[in-house]
Amino acid sequence: MGGINKDRFLYALDSRHSVMFAHIFDMAVRADRYGAAVFGDFLSENSISELLARKDCLPSEPVLFGGFDGAERKMVAFIPEYEDPVFPINALKITSPMLHSLTHRDFLGSVLGLGIKREKCGDIIIKDKAAYIIFSEEICSFAANSLTKVGRVGVKTEEISLSEIELPERSFKTVSGTVSSLRLDSVITLFYGKGRGKAGEIISGGLVFVNGICALKNDMRLKDGDVISLRGKGKATLSVGGTSKKDRIFITLNIWS
Repeated sequence: MGGINKDRFLYALDSRHSVMFAHIFDMAVRADRYGAAVFGDFLSENSISELLARKDCLPSEPVLFGGFDGAERKMVAFIPEYEDPVFPINALKITSPMLHSLTHRDFLGSVLGLGIKREKCGDIIIKDKAAYIIFSEEICSFAANSLTKVGRVGVKTEEISLSEIELPERSFKTVSGTVSSLRLDSVITLFYGKGRGKAGEIISGGLVFVNGICALKNDMRLKDGDVISLRGKGKATLSVGGTSKKDRIFITLNIWS
């Protein structure tokens, strides 16, 4: 098994990730040993980033899919090269005349209130007339039959194919400016449009991710090409230019949501 190393794969993980990644390692070994596809749970962006940083310790490459292109939460799998990756993922369509009053937190809270674990649920997509929740195939029918309210709002549910999901149109904008350094708080100040003090609060509150990993240090140094996620505000790719006569650094944030 060459470079396979479970201890190195699990090195320095917190207790939650350690249990999750031990299971992923066992999945990879089982798939390699028996030459059959093995599917796991949905991972967050942070967990995906950790997994990809450690993939050289596995016997095969992990395959990730969240039900549609651009999904944030993705199911992890190990699939032989000669097989087509058919992921056991379904979608639930939710409608209500009061849909406009519901938030992502309302939907997630109602799903978890059914006893469904977070790792069995992918992205939650909210549009004007319908919301969509991605589920593991094993749990989708249960959710469809059990989810009758989101918050205090009565809802109707329907299992649909992934191709029937109506994704919201992405909006794009570009923000350019100068910063004194490529510190995270300086870049977030430009991204968020508020002062550095507010940027520091957002960072310490765990709302900022860099390349999928939660960033908690104001003085973290960024580089050209980094992808910055600001919860509730979208994502941005950082482009670094030259410097001004006053040695300030020109940067551009290509933001989408």
